[in-house]
Amino acid sequence: MTLNSIGDQARAYALQVASNRIKTTLSTLTQEVASGQVADVGQRLEGNTRALNEIENRIRLTSQLRQNGSDAAIRLQAIQDVFASVRLSTTELGFALAVDPFGDAAVLGTRSAEVANAFESVIQRLNGTNSNRYLFSGEASDVVPLSSAAEMLDILQGITAPLTTAADVAQAVSDWFDAPEGGGGFLDTAYHGTLGPAQRISVGEGVAVPMETTGASTAVRDLLKGLAMAAVMDRGALAGNQVERRQLMTTAGLQMTTADSSMLSEMGRVGLAQQVVERAQVTGTSSLNALERARGEIRSADPFETAAALTEVQGQLEALYAVTARLSKLKLVDYLR
Repeated sequence: MTLNSIGDQARAYALQVASNRIKTTLSTLTQEVASGQVADVGQRLEGNTRALNEIENRIRLTSQLRQNGSDAAIRLQAIQDVFASVRLSTTELGFALAVDPFGDAAVLGTRSAEVANAFESVIQRLNGTNSNRYLFSGEASDVVPLSSAAEMLDILQGITAPLTTAADVAQAVSDWFDAPEGGGGFLDTAYHGTLGPAQRISVGEGVAVPMETTGASTAVRDLLKGLAMAAVMDRGALAGNQVERRQLMTTAGLQMTTADSSMLSEMGRVGLAQQVVERAQVTGTSSLNALERARGEIRSADPFETAAALTEVQGQLEALYAVTARLSKLKLVDYLR
């Protein structure tokens, strides 16, 4: 009869291999019990991972769209906050300029200085940042959108200095703000952001919101126009002619009052964009939850099967330890008896 045997070193190696295999299986099963997901999804799906890959891709896309929506919502709210702050400092001022009779030169001087300060304050707010991005520069969010109030008034001072009537000054200021690109006006010398089609941000599948509001928006220019009409008097426009100065102040107030309606319309447009983003966020959250549930169902481990397999592997490990302990006690003397 043929006897097959292995040496001590070979037996030790075989026991080590078996121990490592059982320990690896035990670690895998323990992980599955703790996480509730299978460790080898490919084996679970028998290699057909196409459906899971599609779900994973949609989860990544939906997550990115939700992040876009969150960024857009923050930006739109910041624009609303700036407009609200601007209106707080200009609405009543415009009304006061439109109806105040401005009795003497001292009052006119005080009013023009007040408007000049308001003009500077509005420019500073429009040049503000959110998350290190300029809000009113269009796609050039790293560029300050507007020149300073002093720089604009320097230009307008040179334009209005030779004019002698309120109507001419008001028209000159209006023409400078309304000049088209290339016309040497506000868009060429005072606005530094982008023009052209509005930036669109994808916030949902097939849903994008345009970021149309910039420092070049009509509502913004109309308000700045009204402020500048009165602020140029603080630079000496129509000096010595109180009748024309009063008329220009009134014209400026009426312009600011009209511009306030445009600002409200612009805020309403921004509000509609906020609603689009909010609806897309709700839809995206619902879709993401459904996709994650579907992924979880595919990858989930059966707790009963896993527990049974874990118990079986523990038994195998205990048996291996018992065999190892028994073999370690064998002696040559005992074998020769």
